[in-house]
Amino acid sequence: MPIVQTLFILYIVTFLLMFIFIYRSNRKEKEEENMGLVMVTTVSALLALAPTVLFAIILFALVGSANVVDTMFSLHVDITDIIFFSIGVLIYLFTIDSIIEAIVKYLVGKTSFDHAIILLTRVGAFYFIGLLIGLDQTNSIVVGGGVALIILVLELLFKLRENNRKEK
Repeated sequence: MPIVQTLFILYIVTFLLMFIFIYRSNRKEKEEENMGLVMVTTVSALLALAPTVLFAIILFALVGSANVVDTMFSLHVDITDIIFFSIGVLIYLFTIDSIIEAIVKYLVGKTSFDHAIILLTRVGAFYFIGLLIGLDQTNSIVVGGGVALIILVLELLFKLRENNRKEK
């Protein structure tokens, strides 16, 4: 249920932002090109679906990754804790992680060593996220490390695929 609530809140916030933007832009249009309130609401509702679906896909991937780590190591972490952990990781990935990644790439450069540093910072961050939601230390470090490793592998596979496309 927390996933549905999170996605609903995200949809409402996105809808409100889209509605305000479209409504203000619509007021600046000429009278004959002006959309009605129903049309503005409909367009806002449809445009708000795209980011919500994107975040839902990423959230389900994170929940699945954490669930796989939980199952592999027989940690018996409650699914609600996994969902809250995944929501915390999603928030971290879209806020602080980008800043840390840019700093690491600026200081170290684009080497294989930068991936190791980013992996370690993610493991530490995911560990603290796990502690914040109430996981014990062992479960927090195992789930955090496993999810960070899965994210790193996915990023490396994506970069490898991009390099293969550039070569062709």
